[in-house]
Parts: sequence; structure tokens; C-alpha cells
Amino acid sequence: MFRKEVRMPILALVLISLGGLLLHLRIHWPADKAANWVPAVSGAISVIVLPFLFNSPRTVGAAYLLNAVSVLVGTVMMAAFSVTHWQGPVSVSAILLKSTLADILVLAAKLPVAHVILRHFRPRGQ
Repeated sequence: MFRKEVRMPILALVLISLGGLLLHLRIHWPADKAANWVPAVSGAISVIVLPFLFNSPRTVGAAYLLNAVSVLVGTVMMAAFSVTHWQGPVSVSAILLKSTLADILVLAAKLPVAHVILRHFRPRGQ
């Protein structure tokens, strides 16, 4: 059972991760290309393993680092995807609406939620 104090932030992380995983599976099926396995495996770990790691004071640090690494890798890969598949002129509206910026921002939402959980278990910066 998940601790009552961190149940909702953990649920938020799971929902963000599950949404990202399902989005990636719909757009980039892993069997189509080897690079598509990275978001699939990362998403699966974020949905299945990280909630249990975030639930314990002993493993929250590792969970926080794994979460941050998955956000970093996802951001770099999505930005690279946008750059390599860019079509048309570069403009503010194109960057906002035709790139993976929106996906990157949703992925970045995992960082402050994970920080709330970390601060619950390590309130004094231990």
C-alpha cells in the first residue's frame, strides 16, 4: 500500500508517465525502429517501478534520479526528433505548435511532482 502522504503525487507521476507511454506507443511503435524502445522501456519503468521506489524513504533518492534521467533523455530525444523532422520555416508559432515542445513540457511536469515526494521524505535537504 502506498503511504497516504505521497499517494496523490505518486498517482500524478504514474498518470503523466502512462499518458506519455501510450502516446509513444501510438505514434512510435517499438517494433518499427530500435530507437523506439527507449521511450517504451523508460515509460514502462516510470509506470511500474518508480511508484514503488518513490514510496520508500530508502529508495526515494534513486527514484528521483531515475525520474530526472528519464526526463532528460526524453527531452533530448524529442528535441532531436523535432529538429530532424522539421518542415517549413522556423517561426514562433511553428516552434510552439508544430514541434515536440508541448510533449517536452508535459514530460517536464514530472520533475516538480517528484521533488514534492523527495521533500516529503527528506525535508531538511539530507
